[in-house]
Amino acid sequence: MNVRTLLLSTWLLLLLPLAVLAGDEEGKPATEPQYVKLSPAFVVNVKRGTGARFLQVKADVLVNSKDDAKLVEQHMPLIRHTMIMTISDRDGRKIRTIQMREQLRAEAEAAIRKALKEAAGREVIEGLFFTDFVVQ
Repeated sequence: MNVRTLLLSTWLLLLLPLAVLAGDEEGKPATEPQYVKLSPAFVVNVKRGTGARFLQVKADVLVNSKDDAKLVEQHMPLIRHTMIMTISDRDGRKIRTIQMREQLRAEAEAAIRKALKEAAGREVIEGLFFTDFVVQ
């Protein structure tokens, strides 16, 4: 091996980590956390007689990898169904409090986790976050 080849090999070995740090798509780790938007927004009825009639929720889920993000996209109809069934038909007065919104979010997260675990055979999401919450 000549000196030129040795220098070139050394230089390439030094530059490879820099390319990964610069955000090269192929160098990104497989377990990079990311948010997946559950869109469009969820619009459901709330119990009447309270003055409120509709609840609109926008939400995102946190996943730990691109593979998990693909599973969320693949099972989006299941996720949307689960979310709608969990958040619908609530008392409009009660869900106006922060504590009840957090309880509703936790219930929806648990329901989505369970549905995805049954469908995919493993845990897929790390969290569910409401990004918009409107009661009318």
